[in-house]
Amino acid sequence: MLIGAHESVAGGLERAFGLAAEDGCEAIQVFTKNANQWREPALTSEQCEAFRKARKSSSLAAAPILSHDSYLINLCTADQDLKIRSRESLLAEALRCEALGIEYVVLHPGAHMGAGVDAGVEAAAEILTWVLDQTRGAQVALLIENTAGQGSSIGSRFEEVAAIVAGVEKAAGSAGKARIGVCLDTCHAFAAGYDLSNEHGFDLAWKQFDDVIGLERLKAMHLNDSKKGLGCRVDRHERIGLGELGTYAFWRLVNDPALAHVVGVLETPPVEKDRAYKPQLLQLAGLRGAPAPAVRPASTAAPTATSSAKPAPKAAGRSSGKAAGKSAQNLVATSRPKPRAGR
Repeated sequence: MLIGAHESVAGGLERAFGLAAEDGCEAIQVFTKNANQWREPALTSEQCEAFRKARKSSSLAAAPILSHDSYLINLCTADQDLKIRSRESLLAEALRCEALGIEYVVLHPGAHMGAGVDAGVEAAAEILTWVLDQTRGAQVALLIENTAGQGSSIGSRFEEVAAIVAGVEKAAGSAGKARIGVCLDTCHAFAAGYDLSNEHGFDLAWKQFDDVIGLERLKAMHLNDSKKGLGCRVDRHERIGLGELGTYAFWRLVNDPALAHVVGVLETPPVEKDRAYKPQLLQLAGLRGAPAPAVRPASTAAPTATSSAKPAPKAAGRSSGKAAGKSAQNLVATSRPKPRAGR
């Protein structure tokens, strides 16, 4: 796994590469705009060139880059105005990323707001298919992020994520299938009831992920510990090893050869002294090849909530859930990354 962090773009998008070098990142995630505003700033050719040039001269030249889309979009809504606004915002993000050469857009599916899970899943698949169609021929891919399960949000259950993926793949065909994937957040998974904190829970969750979604669809991970306990349905990130999830899951993830292609980024609170991620990245790197850390007792808590959404169809030729269960493992939280100031 390539490990990195969500880096600030304050002062210019290209500045993220300098911060990434200071932190020792092998991969990065960025915002291409203010994630808490609807405003869609147009990128100039000079901005795009500066970003591409900075990337080319950095140690991340060959590493995939993630962009996190706006927190305001809701792909699962039945509200027509919000639906149109959300799809236009996602399209604008995809076009910005294509212009910058960013490989992946990570997005939260949204909330059905009373319309029901099935209606929300269908709405999300429809918008994602539309965006892929509007960007036909582009390289940028869309990654659906699992959620913690707060309110009526969709995506806390693997079945819900899989159903959105299946809807897109069915409607968009082979071209669309190549540009849709999944980003797994460890904090969110843990908050949703997937116990990644110990061997038994991790193996079970990972097998469920492979059986329901498919390991081949996993392109990125958000590596976050959780401030709250298993099944809390609350999205609160914590630094690695300081939360309720603990270190075991991250040891499994960074040592799994099946995840060598996956990008894993921190969205945890940076160290306050200089707003840096370097200490946490060194901690993750130190888990590579290290003995297993102490494991917590297995929990009896089960993933909360059920869904009528159906799993995505399995791709031919991929490893069985049993085999995957021995190789890597599952999910956990996401709280929003906090931009760094003044480094």
